[in-house]
Amino acid sequence: MTQRERPASTAVPDDRPRYDRRDAGMLGRRAGLGPRFAAQIAATTAPWLPRPLADCDVLDLGCGYGHTALALGELARSVTGVEPSQHLAAHAGTLAAAQGAGRFTVVHGGHEVLVERAGSYDLVVMDNVLEHIADQREALKRVALSLRPGGVLYLLVPNRLWPIEPHYHLPALGWLPLPLANRYLRLSGRGDDFRDASYAPTLWSLARLLDGTAAFDWRLVLPADLALTQAGARPLYRAGAAVLRYVPAMWAVSKALLVVAVRRGGSDAGKEGIDG
Repeated sequence: MTQRERPASTAVPDDRPRYDRRDAGMLGRRAGLGPRFAAQIAATTAPWLPRPLADCDVLDLGCGYGHTALALGELARSVTGVEPSQHLAAHAGTLAAAQGAGRFTVVHGGHEVLVERAGSYDLVVMDNVLEHIADQREALKRVALSLRPGGVLYLLVPNRLWPIEPHYHLPALGWLPLPLANRYLRLSGRGDDFRDASYAPTLWSLARLLDGTAAFDWRLVLPADLALTQAGARPLYRAGAAVLRYVPAMWAVSKALLVVAVRRGGSDAGKEGIDG
């Protein structure tokens, strides 16, 4: 079942993961970062987009509170936010109704809603979303089908090999088998079940995943404007970006993996294996 623009309400269950509920400042930070992230997405994907962003229809898959999608709505022709958490979808829907100017709408659901949206978008954004999806291959095939030929996927995902897990901020949490990770998480007092955030890829597994869709030409890229990243233009961050620029093999141990992928032409690209 999908829903659009459902306003926030005390009746909406708080089904956010625990790492989000325990961070009281998350909402305020996301509101402030949304315009920066939108500008970063626009600048980073501009060389590959099939047309100017102002003429593009955008899908933000896993839009969360909706702040980045809202800001993208000021730059693009239209933005659809898809969010599986009912609580976050309700917040994003309220934001869209109040400030979206008719260009930002919200759907409550996961990537399964894309089955009915073939060829609808010029740009799909997956910003720190893939690590929450168990059936990643199916999700990317549906994303490919939702894109028009020549459309672009912007994919940002944590690297499993980074030593500090980014959701619960625990050393080596992402390296452990799920039963041990859950025990570690409970002992830390920061959560009960790591499964929701446990699907972060390595560089090699992400490459196999993207190659396996047979739908994308993809590449690892650096953000177009380092000042717009969450870390900002700090000297250490700039140094890390310089290492990746001149020693691409270091992507294997980078904190995150940033991919721009272009959907190949043809109506059947990515179609094989899709259910529904």
